[in-house]
Amino acid sequence: MDTQDVAAGNAVQRAMALLSSLPDPDSQESCIDRLQLVEQATRMLAGDKAQTTSRFVDYREADEAALRVPTSDRLKGIEAEVGLARGESPYVGAALTYTATALTTVLPQTFAALNAGRVSEYHARVVAEQTSHLAEAHRREIDAAIAHRLGKASTSQLRRLIQGHAYRLDRAAAEARAAENKRKRRVCLDPAGDGLVYVTAELPTHQGLAVMDTIKQLTDKRISAGAALDEHGEPLTRDQVMADLFVELLTGQTTADGVRAEVVVVMHDTTFFGVDDLPAWLLGEGPLPAGTVKDWLADPHAAKFFRRLYTRPTDGQLVAMDSRARRFPDGLAKMLKIREDTCATPWCNGPCQESDHRIRWADGGATGWTNATGLCRRCNQRKENRGWTYTGTPDELTVTTPTGHSYTVETRPPLAEIKHWNSDPPPLGAIDIAWATAA
Repeated sequence: MDTQDVAAGNAVQRAMALLSSLPDPDSQESCIDRLQLVEQATRMLAGDKAQTTSRFVDYREADEAALRVPTSDRLKGIEAEVGLARGESPYVGAALTYTATALTTVLPQTFAALNAGRVSEYHARVVAEQTSHLAEAHRREIDAAIAHRLGKASTSQLRRLIQGHAYRLDRAAAEARAAENKRKRRVCLDPAGDGLVYVTAELPTHQGLAVMDTIKQLTDKRISAGAALDEHGEPLTRDQVMADLFVELLTGQTTADGVRAEVVVVMHDTTFFGVDDLPAWLLGEGPLPAGTVKDWLADPHAAKFFRRLYTRPTDGQLVAMDSRARRFPDGLAKMLKIREDTCATPWCNGPCQESDHRIRWADGGATGWTNATGLCRRCNQRKENRGWTYTGTPDELTVTTPTGHSYTVETRPPLAEIKHWNSDPPPLGAIDIAWATAA
């Protein structure tokens, strides 16, 4: 580290120490004053982060050019390095890297506003994303045209203002983008917490409006016919009726509760067979209240299959399993998914999709529990790039990036983080998994 880097690091450390030593505000007015000043400082720091990220990209580009790395292979995995450095997922790291590059190259007015603390990092990102499909000249023109609104317009106002300029400057690009978005239509599932999920459909506007109009019409008919009642004869709310109709229409079932589904539910034996309040864990989605899952599994219409897995009594870690094959056996792959739940890479929010050898099978790595990591497809591909290594044990994973920085996380089943463990082994085993298929 050279003298300039040391000086910069020391300055940041002093600023952090000064911030931690500030006295408490002594009035409501001083609280607001402090908030405004700290927010401005936060925005200015975001400008520095953008500048630093952009320079990091430039340094890596120059380094790989000097090493004669093919152009198509340069900057591979760099978004994950940025994400790790900021404690974010590779997906967020990619957005931050893209925003930083755009701000420092084609959006000088927005970058200046960020550095001055007049606009937030989020609004700067909105400008970068909303102009991403345009030519550089048009991006610069929009950047100049909206400069007077930065820090004054709301997020919605800013998006609409940028879209209006974009449509004016390049109608063909706007129409091409709309057509491309139509080709990308999809349905997504995301956790909402407390036993709920979001089912989101990205559709062309007219189709989305038609879906909602159909559900609203059917909801009106059911309510007017007096058929909107629960199992106790109590009236359902309009939102509840719409949600039930949404499920019924998509699944073809006569009731919303009678859907077909394959679900992996992880439960401790003291919960399943007893009255423990330890929640169950829905694989890939997160915790559910114990009673909710037990009621669901008690449904006589649900076909259930149970498998018992044993854990280490001290901390809930699953026991080992090995294979001589290159491909991970189904049982071991399921154990990995139960242990990781989501991709094991630090801060990655992707689903656990692939069983990976930390030490490659071609290099002598065993197909077994001690050499296994559950990753999403992107992280599994990214770790094959130059300079990336994944090492560790069944209890932890260490990711080392091309710059030599390392990030370590624990790898235990999520339910083991909630349960209080001790050295006494459970009498009937620790974790039960129910693969349930509703009839």
